Amino acid sequence: MTERNLTGRTFRPWTYEVGIEKIREFATALGHGEACYFDREVARSMGFRDVVAPPMFAVVFCKWMGPAVRHPDVGIDYAHMLHGGQEFEFGAPVCHGDVITTSAAVADVYAKRDLEFFVFSSHSANQFGETVADGRWTMIVRGTDG
Repeated sequence: MTERNLTGRTFRPWTYEVGIEKIREFATALGHGEACYFDREVARSMGFRDVVAPPMFAVVFCKWMGPAVRHPDVGIDYAHMLHGGQEFEFGAPVCHGDVITTSAAVADVYAKRDLEFFVFSSHSANQFGETVADGRWTMIVRGTDG
């Protein structure tokens, strides 16, 4: 187990440009057939700027929290890591053409038995400064002593 205080550690923000084909592929992969995920005119008729992404598209633009989770200061041992969970609070809809900026921080690190829990928070906003998603991610790392 690590003996370091990472709580509050922030990471350099990253951006993601939302493409129409990524939205369509994601919706198809999840079995969403709603026309607003595929057809620009339908999405606009529903009040969206363009083709809209399903809410869980947040896992795409957050890149699985890679920049934070893989940071050397955090020191997560991937060979012993389990994705423990994720939660989102959604804000403004994400549409084709949006540029999403995500920032992350370590919210908590704690141990239970031979498990270490790394809890990260994320904040994602579009090019207009509107929050599109706030997330909480938990990674569990099994001890390596046996």
